[in-house]
Amino acid sequence: MRRDYFTFVFLLCICVSLFYVCFAPLYFVYGKIVPRDFSIIETVGSWIFLVMVFLVLPVYAAVKKKFWLTAGLSVYGIVAAFPVWVLPSLADKLAGEDANIVTVAWGFLLKSIYGMAEAPFAPISRVLGDSLTEKLPRRIMPVAVILYVGIQVFRFYRNAYRQEQMDPVKAIDKTSIENSGTAAGAGPGTVRKAAIPEVLGTVISAPESPNQNQKKDDRPNK
Repeated sequence: MRRDYFTFVFLLCICVSLFYVCFAPLYFVYGKIVPRDFSIIETVGSWIFLVMVFLVLPVYAAVKKKFWLTAGLSVYGIVAAFPVWVLPSLADKLAGEDANIVTVAWGFLLKSIYGMAEAPFAPISRVLGDSLTEKLPRRIMPVAVILYVGIQVFRFYRNAYRQEQMDPVKAIDKTSIENSGTAAGAGPGTVRKAAIPEVLGTVISAPESPNQNQKKDDRPNK
């Protein structure tokens, strides 16, 4: 069941990207930009997708400890960044005359993945700019991992601090430190006087009963 979260998030990001690819031409093509106008629906959908991918889903997964949600976002981020990592090394092979059909098909697939990953963010380029928007798909994985790890570390130290505050041994240690500090504050060479309880050695007599008082009165006077 938990792995279903991974599948759901990963396929959701793929479906949104394919939706932009199927119904609108690409704006970001590998190596160039094809200018075009964006509709209001595309722009609103892009902002919603941006908030969901970079804020809502990573924070929810980290707070609720949904590791597989973070894993789904991270894998999608890796898929989106993979063409940028591989295509520069294929540039010479694709441009040469000795390029075979396998290399051409592999390059075409990587360029298609690049355009698919960039498509949902293209309408935001009018606000953020082309350079910053083009890098957004490659920021999904680092943001998801950093938020998850950061919140878990914060939670660990917060719980440790709370347990330390609720530990009864700490109160005893604090009292002993304060007592030793009192003696240390008296100055060098001084000896701390031990406080002896006043009730030590006190004898408490039981109340006399009326019969005992009567016996005392019946005794003959000498």
